[in-house]
Amino acid sequence: MKGLLSCTLRDGTGPVAALLQQGGHLHCAFQPLADLREGGVYAHEALIRGPEGTALHTPDALLAQAQREGILRDFELLCVFTALEQWGALGAPGRLFVNISADALVHGVTLLGSERLGEVVRSFGVSARMLVLEITEHERVSDMPQLRQAIKAVHACGARMALDDFGDGRSSLRLWSEVKPDFVKIDKYFIHDISDHPENLQMLQAIKGIADVFGTTLIAEGIETRDDLRALRDLDIPYGQGWLLGRPAPAPRVAVEGPALEVMQDRRVAVLPHLGQTARPGVLRSLLVVQAPTASPAT
Repeated sequence: MKGLLSCTLRDGTGPVAALLQQGGHLHCAFQPLADLREGGVYAHEALIRGPEGTALHTPDALLAQAQREGILRDFELLCVFTALEQWGALGAPGRLFVNISADALVHGVTLLGSERLGEVVRSFGVSARMLVLEITEHERVSDMPQLRQAIKAVHACGARMALDDFGDGRSSLRLWSEVKPDFVKIDKYFIHDISDHPENLQMLQAIKGIADVFGTTLIAEGIETRDDLRALRDLDIPYGQGWLLGRPAPAPRVAVEGPALEVMQDRRVAVLPHLGQTARPGVLRSLLVVQAPTASPAT
Protein backbone atom coordinates (compact mmCIF):
# COMPACT_ATOMS: atom_id res chain seq x y z
CA MET A 1 0.00 0.00 0.00
CA LYS A 2 2.88 2.34 0.69
CA GLY A 3 3.79 2.07 -2.99
CA LEU A 4 0.58 3.90 -3.88
CA LEU A 5 1.89 7.13 -2.42
CA SER A 6 3.05 9.80 -4.80
CA CYS A 7 6.59 10.06 -6.07
CA THR A 8 7.08 13.18 -3.92
CA LEU A 9 8.00 10.89 -1.01
CA ARG A 10 10.52 9.02 -3.15
CA ASP A 11 11.98 11.94 -5.07
CA GLY A 12 11.84 14.75 -2.50
CA THR A 13 14.99 16.41 -1.22
CA GLY A 14 13.97 17.58 2.25
CA PRO A 15 14.88 15.95 5.60
CA VAL A 16 11.65 13.91 5.88
CA ALA A 17 11.83 12.69 2.29
CA ALA A 18 15.51 11.83 2.79
CA LEU A 19 14.68 9.94 5.98
CA LEU A 20 12.13 7.80 4.13
CA GLN A 21 14.41 7.23 1.14
CA GLN A 22 17.17 6.01 3.45
CA GLY A 23 14.84 3.58 5.17
CA GLY A 24 14.57 5.76 8.26
CA HIS A 25 12.55 4.12 10.97
CA LEU A 26 9.04 5.42 11.49
CA HIS A 27 7.19 3.69 14.29
CA CYS A 28 4.27 4.26 16.62
CA ALA A 29 3.82 4.56 20.35
CA PHE A 30 0.40 3.62 21.68
CA GLN A 31 -1.42 5.56 24.41
CA PRO A 32 -4.42 3.98 26.13
CA LEU A 33 -7.92 5.42 26.25
CA ALA A 34 -9.76 4.29 29.36
CA ASP A 35 -13.37 3.49 30.12
CA LEU A 36 -13.95 5.85 33.04
CA ARG A 37 -17.04 3.93 34.16
CA GLU A 38 -15.53 0.44 34.25
CA GLY A 39 -11.86 1.26 34.75
CA GLY A 40 -10.56 -0.82 31.83
CA VAL A 41 -8.62 -0.01 28.67
CA TYR A 42 -11.06 0.79 25.86
CA ALA A 43 -8.74 1.68 22.96
CA HIS A 44 -5.32 3.02 22.03
CA GLU A 45 -4.20 6.02 20.00
CA ALA A 46 -1.27 5.53 17.62
CA LEU A 47 1.29 8.34 17.88
CA ILE A 48 3.90 8.47 15.13
CA ARG A 49 7.59 8.72 16.04
CA GLY A 50 10.73 9.33 14.01
CA PRO A 51 14.24 8.09 14.79
CA GLU A 52 15.14 8.35 18.49
CA GLY A 53 17.47 11.18 19.42
CA THR A 54 16.90 13.19 16.24
CA ALA A 55 15.16 16.47 15.47
CA LEU A 56 12.44 14.46 13.69
CA HIS A 57 11.48 12.21 16.61
CA THR A 58 8.22 13.90 17.63
CA PRO A 59 5.02 13.93 15.54
CA ASP A 60 4.84 17.74 15.59
CA ALA A 61 8.37 18.02 14.18
CA LEU A 62 7.73 15.37 11.52
CA LEU A 63 4.45 16.89 10.35
CA ALA A 64 5.75 20.47 10.36
CA GLN A 65 8.77 19.48 8.27
CA ALA A 66 6.65 17.39 5.89
CA GLN A 67 4.44 20.44 5.36
CA ARG A 68 7.47 22.60 4.57
CA GLU A 69 8.57 19.99 2.03
CA GLY A 70 5.14 19.92 0.37
CA ILE A 71 4.59 16.21 1.10
CA LEU A 72 2.24 16.46 4.07
CA ARG A 73 -0.79 14.60 2.63
CA ASP A 74 1.22 11.60 1.47
CA PHE A 75 3.27 11.58 4.65
CA GLU A 76 0.09 11.51 6.76
CA LEU A 77 -1.16 8.51 4.78
CA LEU A 78 2.18 6.80 5.33
CA CYS A 79 1.75 7.41 9.07
CA VAL A 80 -1.71 5.79 8.95
CA PHE A 81 -0.30 2.77 7.08
CA THR A 82 2.55 2.52 9.60
CA ALA A 83 0.08 2.52 12.51
CA LEU A 84 -2.10 -0.15 10.88
CA GLU A 85 0.91 -2.30 10.00
CA GLN A 86 2.31 -2.16 13.53
CA TRP A 87 -1.08 -2.70 15.20
CA GLY A 88 -1.85 -5.65 12.96
CA ALA A 89 1.54 -7.22 13.72
CA LEU A 90 0.89 -6.88 17.45
CA GLY A 91 -2.50 -8.57 17.13
CA ALA A 92 -3.76 -6.24 19.83
CA PRO A 93 -7.42 -6.14 20.91
CA GLY A 94 -9.59 -3.05 21.14
CA ARG A 95 -10.07 -0.02 18.94
CA LEU A 96 -7.23 1.87 17.32
CA PHE A 97 -7.42 5.67 16.96
CA VAL A 98 -5.23 7.11 14.18
CA ASN A 99 -4.75 10.82 13.41
CA ILE A 100 -5.34 12.28 9.97
CA SER A 101 -6.19 15.74 8.65
CA ALA A 102 -9.36 16.35 6.66
CA ASP A 103 -7.28 17.13 3.57
CA ALA A 104 -5.28 13.89 3.84
CA LEU A 105 -8.45 11.88 4.45
CA VAL A 106 -10.06 13.17 1.25
CA HIS A 107 -6.80 12.54 -0.61
CA GLY A 108 -6.57 9.00 0.76
CA VAL A 109 -10.12 8.04 -0.16
CA THR A 110 -9.57 9.40 -3.67
CA LEU A 111 -6.25 7.58 -4.02
CA LEU A 112 -7.39 4.21 -2.69
CA GLY A 113 -10.99 4.27 -3.93
CA SER A 114 -13.93 4.43 -1.56
CA GLU A 115 -14.99 0.86 -2.31
CA ARG A 116 -11.54 -0.52 -1.33
CA LEU A 117 -11.07 1.12 2.07
CA GLY A 118 -12.17 -1.92 4.07
CA GLU A 119 -9.96 -4.20 1.97
CA VAL A 120 -6.95 -1.94 2.52
CA VAL A 121 -7.45 -1.90 6.31
CA ARG A 122 -7.89 -5.68 6.44
CA SER A 123 -4.69 -6.18 4.42
CA PHE A 124 -2.82 -5.02 7.52
CA GLY A 125 -4.56 -7.59 9.71
CA VAL A 126 -6.86 -5.00 11.30
CA SER A 127 -10.66 -5.13 11.31
CA ALA A 128 -12.14 -1.95 9.85
CA ARG A 129 -14.78 -1.85 12.58
CA MET A 130 -11.99 -1.46 15.16
CA LEU A 131 -10.43 1.55 13.37
CA VAL A 132 -11.25 5.14 14.33
CA LEU A 133 -9.86 7.89 12.09
CA GLU A 134 -9.30 10.97 14.19
CA ILE A 135 -9.57 14.26 12.30
CA THR A 136 -6.93 16.73 13.43
CA GLU A 137 -7.31 20.16 11.89
CA HIS A 138 -4.38 22.50 11.37
CA GLU A 139 -6.34 24.72 8.98
CA ARG A 140 -9.94 25.32 8.03
CA VAL A 141 -11.59 22.57 6.00
CA SER A 142 -11.42 23.78 2.40
CA ASP A 143 -14.02 21.48 0.82
CA MET A 144 -16.72 20.32 3.21
CA PRO A 145 -18.79 18.39 0.59
CA GLN A 146 -15.71 16.33 -0.33
CA LEU A 147 -14.98 15.68 3.34
CA ARG A 148 -18.55 14.49 3.93
CA GLN A 149 -18.22 12.07 1.00
CA ALA A 150 -14.93 10.76 2.37
CA ILE A 151 -16.47 10.23 5.81
CA LYS A 152 -19.41 8.44 4.21
CA ALA A 153 -16.92 6.03 2.62
CA VAL A 154 -15.17 5.51 5.97
CA HIS A 155 -18.45 4.63 7.66
CA ALA A 156 -19.45 2.36 4.77
CA CYS A 157 -16.35 0.21 5.28
CA GLY A 158 -17.16 -0.18 8.98
CA ALA A 159 -14.64 2.26 10.47
CA ARG A 160 -15.55 5.17 12.73
CA MET A 161 -14.67 8.88 12.89
CA ALA A 162 -13.51 11.11 15.73
CA LEU A 163 -13.03 14.87 16.01
CA ASP A 164 -9.85 15.79 17.90
CA ASP A 165 -9.17 18.70 20.26
CA PHE A 166 -12.71 20.07 20.35
CA GLY A 167 -12.62 23.56 21.81
CA ASP A 168 -9.06 24.53 20.83
CA GLY A 169 -10.28 27.04 18.23
CA ARG A 170 -9.71 24.81 15.18
CA SER A 171 -12.18 22.01 15.87
CA SER A 172 -15.36 24.05 15.81
CA LEU A 173 -18.98 23.39 16.64
CA ARG A 174 -19.78 23.84 12.95
CA LEU A 175 -17.28 21.11 12.05
CA TRP A 176 -18.89 18.84 14.66
CA SER A 177 -22.30 19.51 13.10
CA GLU A 178 -21.03 18.95 9.54
CA VAL A 179 -18.89 15.87 10.19
CA LYS A 180 -21.19 14.18 12.74
CA PRO A 181 -18.32 12.16 14.26
CA ASP A 182 -18.87 9.05 16.34
CA PHE A 183 -16.44 10.39 18.97
CA VAL A 184 -15.38 13.87 20.05
CA LYS A 185 -12.21 14.43 22.04
CA ILE A 186 -12.49 17.37 24.43
CA ASP A 187 -9.37 19.55 24.34
CA LYS A 188 -7.14 19.32 27.41
CA TYR A 189 -7.67 23.05 28.07
CA PHE A 190 -11.06 22.22 29.56
CA ILE A 191 -9.69 19.25 31.52
CA HIS A 192 -6.57 20.56 33.25
CA ASP A 193 -7.20 21.58 36.86
CA ILE A 194 -10.99 21.53 36.64
CA SER A 195 -10.94 22.07 40.39
CA ASP A 196 -9.30 25.47 39.87
CA HIS A 197 -11.56 26.49 36.98
CA PRO A 198 -15.22 25.79 37.76
CA GLU A 199 -16.24 27.60 34.58
CA ASN A 200 -14.61 24.73 32.67
CA LEU A 201 -16.88 22.35 34.53
CA GLN A 202 -19.84 24.32 33.22
CA MET A 203 -18.37 24.11 29.72
CA LEU A 204 -18.04 20.33 30.02
CA GLN A 205 -21.67 20.11 31.05
CA ALA A 206 -22.62 22.16 27.97
CA ILE A 207 -20.50 19.94 25.70
CA LYS A 208 -22.25 16.92 27.17
CA GLY A 209 -25.57 18.45 26.16
CA ILE A 210 -24.35 18.96 22.59
CA ALA A 211 -23.08 15.38 22.48
CA ASP A 212 -26.52 14.16 23.52
CA VAL A 213 -28.10 16.11 20.65
CA PHE A 214 -25.70 14.64 18.06
CA GLY A 215 -25.48 11.17 19.59
CA THR A 216 -21.71 11.54 20.00
CA THR A 217 -19.49 9.72 22.49
CA LEU A 218 -17.13 11.99 24.46
CA ILE A 219 -13.47 11.41 25.31
CA ALA A 220 -11.63 13.72 27.73
CA GLU A 221 -8.00 14.43 26.81
CA GLY A 222 -5.10 15.46 29.03
CA ILE A 223 -6.13 13.79 32.30
CA GLU A 224 -3.17 14.23 34.64
CA THR A 225 -4.51 14.44 38.20
CA ARG A 226 -6.72 12.35 40.46
CA ASP A 227 -8.99 15.33 41.14
CA ASP A 228 -9.65 15.85 37.44
CA LEU A 229 -10.25 12.14 36.86
CA ARG A 230 -12.70 11.96 39.76
CA ALA A 231 -14.63 14.99 38.49
CA LEU A 232 -14.81 13.59 34.93
CA ARG A 233 -15.98 10.22 36.19
CA ASP A 234 -18.69 11.81 38.31
CA LEU A 235 -19.75 14.01 35.38
CA ASP A 236 -20.27 10.72 33.52
CA ILE A 237 -17.76 11.47 30.75
CA PRO A 238 -17.46 7.92 29.37
CA TYR A 239 -13.85 7.78 28.16
CA GLY A 240 -10.58 9.51 28.90
CA GLN A 241 -6.93 9.76 27.91
CA GLY A 242 -3.89 11.23 29.63
CA TRP A 243 -0.66 10.54 31.47
CA LEU A 244 -2.46 9.60 34.68
CA LEU A 245 -4.12 6.73 32.81
CA GLY A 246 -1.07 5.69 30.81
CA ARG A 247 1.76 7.20 28.79
CA PRO A 248 2.56 6.31 25.18
CA ALA A 249 4.49 3.04 24.95
CA PRO A 250 5.73 0.66 22.23
CA ALA A 251 3.11 -1.95 23.10
CA PRO A 252 -0.57 -1.64 24.08
CA ARG A 253 -1.49 -1.78 27.75
CA VAL A 254 -3.76 -4.35 29.36
CA ALA A 255 -4.63 -2.05 32.28
CA VAL A 256 -4.47 1.63 33.21
CA GLU A 257 -1.96 2.99 35.73
CA GLY A 258 -2.57 2.01 39.34
CA PRO A 259 -3.35 5.49 40.73
CA ALA A 260 -5.97 6.06 38.00
CA LEU A 261 -7.52 2.65 38.61
CA GLU A 262 -7.79 3.44 42.33
CA VAL A 263 -9.79 6.58 41.55
CA MET A 264 -12.13 4.79 39.14
CA GLN A 265 -12.73 1.96 41.60
CA ASP A 266 -13.14 4.28 44.58
CA ARG A 267 -16.73 4.24 45.87
CA ARG A 268 -16.47 7.80 47.10
CA VAL A 269 -18.23 10.39 44.97
CA ALA A 270 -17.55 14.07 44.59
CA VAL A 271 -20.62 16.15 45.41
CA LEU A 272 -20.26 18.90 42.85
CA PRO A 273 -21.47 22.35 43.95
CA HIS A 274 -23.79 24.53 41.90
CA LEU A 275 -21.46 26.60 39.74
CA GLY A 276 -23.13 29.91 39.10
CA GLN A 277 -21.48 33.15 38.10
CA THR A 278 -20.33 33.66 41.66
CA ALA A 279 -18.29 30.47 41.74
CA ARG A 280 -14.67 31.16 42.73
CA PRO A 281 -11.53 29.50 41.33
CA GLY A 282 -10.48 26.66 43.57
CA VAL A 283 -13.98 25.94 44.84
CA LEU A 284 -13.72 22.34 43.65
CA ARG A 285 -10.69 21.84 45.85
CA SER A 286 -13.08 21.79 48.76
CA LEU A 287 -15.58 19.40 47.20
CA LEU A 288 -17.40 17.34 49.75
CA VAL A 289 -16.29 13.76 49.24
CA VAL A 290 -18.60 11.23 50.80
CA GLN A 291 -18.54 7.47 51.24
CA ALA A 292 -21.44 6.05 49.24
CA PRO A 293 -23.59 3.86 51.50
CA THR A 294 -23.96 0.18 50.74
CA ALA A 295 -27.50 -0.80 49.80
CA SER A 296 -28.69 -4.06 51.32
CA PRO A 297 -30.91 -6.48 49.35
CA ALA A 298 -33.83 -5.45 51.54
CA THR A 299 -33.43 -1.77 50.72
